[in-house]
Amino acid sequence: MAHIDLGRVVRSVDSILRQRQGIHDFTDHEDCLFRISLTQSAAALHLSDGTSVAPGDPVIELHFWNEHLPIMPSAGPSTAWAVRLKRQMDRSLFLLDRYLDREPRFGDVAALTGAPPFASRIGEIQMERTGRRFGFEILAPQEAELGDRIHLVFDSMLLWGLGWTFNRPGLRSKTLLRRRYRLWISRATLHARYRDFEPPPCSRH
Repeated sequence: MAHIDLGRVVRSVDSILRQRQGIHDFTDHEDCLFRISLTQSAAALHLSDGTSVAPGDPVIELHFWNEHLPIMPSAGPSTAWAVRLKRQMDRSLFLLDRYLDREPRFGDVAALTGAPPFASRIGEIQMERTGRRFGFEILAPQEAELGDRIHLVFDSMLLWGLGWTFNRPGLRSKTLLRRRYRLWISRATLHARYRDFEPPPCSRH
């Protein structure tokens, strides 16, 4: 049986999915944690700062840039790893705010969203606390339909493959099945938090 390069397969699938979903880089900075795509809101929502989004309104979707995520130590998360992740988050959101200010085609975008995976209930709570530090709000999903549950299985498999390819220590103590919860931040909140932000010094992995 021929040897299969799982890393190459995962990279190929990830690249194809990015192209199909219109996911693109908005900066070439090596510390940036996100790529973005332009999509439409599937439902009406109201954020805590008063921003309202109607079904069909344009929103920006955030996607983790897997190659730029800091490698988790083999022993698990450390203080240095957490500090590096926070610095990269701050710099990424600062760069994104500047990018949106320069791009008139995003003038109608009132909110940004992302759906990071959670491996456990504890992970969800931790991510909610972390999200709030950067201005994000979490909106929990409704009970999944059968089709959504099937999608969850394939999505979790891809996430495991990405973790195995780019950040194997991060797979430690994680279950295969993940669940995604929507995080939202308004364009106004992003700008208010990062328009006068002084980016921290670059830190290498």
